Amino acid sequence: MKKSILGFFVFLGLVTLGCSEEDNTSTPANAVAFVNSSVNVVQDNTTVNLVFQNPTAAAGSITLSVTEVATAYGVDYTTVPAAQNSTVEVPFAANITSASFTFNRLVEATEEQIKNVSFTIMAVSLAQVEIPTITHTIQLNFDEAPITLATKSPSIGGPNVPNQVYFDFSSGVETPVERTKWDLGFFGGNEFRVAINGSLKMAVKNTELTDITVPVAIDNTVAVGEGGGSGVSNGNPAYVDGPNGDIALTAIQAVSATDADNKVYLVNLGFGLTNVAPNVGSVNPYGDARGWKKIRVLRSGNDYKLQYANPEATTFSEVTISKNSAFNFTFFSLMTNQVVAAEPQKDKWDILFTPFTNLTNFGSGLVSYAFQDFIVTNRKGGTRAYQVLNSAGVAYADFSLTNVVTANFDLETSVDQRVIGSNWRNGGGPTSLPSVRDDRFYVVKDVAGNIYKVRFVAMSNAAGERGNPTVEYQKLN
Repeated sequence: MKKSILGFFVFLGLVTLGCSEEDNTSTPANAVAFVNSSVNVVQDNTTVNLVFQNPTAAAGSITLSVTEVATAYGVDYTTVPAAQNSTVEVPFAANITSASFTFNRLVEATEEQIKNVSFTIMAVSLAQVEIPTITHTIQLNFDEAPITLATKSPSIGGPNVPNQVYFDFSSGVETPVERTKWDLGFFGGNEFRVAINGSLKMAVKNTELTDITVPVAIDNTVAVGEGGGSGVSNGNPAYVDGPNGDIALTAIQAVSATDADNKVYLVNLGFGLTNVAPNVGSVNPYGDARGWKKIRVLRSGNDYKLQYANPEATTFSEVTISKNSAFNFTFFSLMTNQVVAAEPQKDKWDILFTPFTNLTNFGSGLVSYAFQDFIVTNRKGGTRAYQVLNSAGVAYADFSLTNVVTANFDLETSVDQRVIGSNWRNGGGPTSLPSVRDDRFYVVKDVAGNIYKVRFVAMSNAAGERGNPTVEYQKLN
């Protein structure tokens, strides 16, 4: 398998270019760097990207020096292009903003064995391409020692938000998943619970029927709320999963061992993706309605048995879905009729970037409502987090392990998967666009006990397009 380490180059604070705004040089300055200082190699083949600040003026090459720790070229790893005399020449074309090479891991590190290879930018063949004093070296770790410092831009895909992105702080690995890939999640823990895909504005209603061959009428009130103020329509909280992430609060009741207790649900499949670009600074994550299904879920020993059909149908399809305790959920697509891979193993991710169905109050009680630029913590896998305001007295740069309040990880607010949620950014208004809040950051503890300070430094790219956030984090222990 091949894993791509995608670089999002944040130059502000990283690179100081040689020309001021008043300079009138004919050739603009440029720079090239790695974004992250360390990456854990979890696949046999890894594409490592280098990113330019501006499109290249001509074709050329980047010279990388190689430093090995308990590794040898041709024994533990190789590269494409091949290394010669402890250097790698990475070619690039004209008018591009990135170049790459492939790192091939030939062996894995054994337990407690430290093996890594570092690549450092030594020279660029083009004039006026500068090398920053930081992020000019990347260390590829054979072991899974937690990354200590990194900046990441998850591959959400821009303002149409085609992807949910799972991210793991300790490995630096992101897992983008197209949002329409799955519809139902079957819980892998002790409880028998089924989740719905809130990133698509899905909703479900208990019909109280137990016979799935009985036709079910479509009910348009089974939907996520729309509008605002007194104009909010639909949005019954009973039709969506509890947004705090408590598995006991799924909209579909616990699957009983007694078949007669398991009801038929009407399922609004929500909305698909769209390619229609929104105005700059806005998002447009929802396309056409995906239609309706009816489902009934039973137990099959320690597994699930899913029955599903179109609402008007008098026959149904049936599939057995096995529990897998290594994952929070096993996912199923009602569109492709298949079990699909989506979320990583439950101990291999910490936060999820996703559109999200939350509950909010517009003045007449709680209603379901779709939130964008939302960040979910891995509550079911054991991730915990809490928010720190700069006004509390310690700024992000000065925050260290001695400032961590471990008791905060036991608070209900830290367990709630919405602890970061949309709190990291301003929502914007009639005369302003959404923006990152720079008055706060987060302390995150993963399931292995690693503690990180985390802050969000961008929610848009240089062109102002949403769906391009950037997160910075540092390990504290």
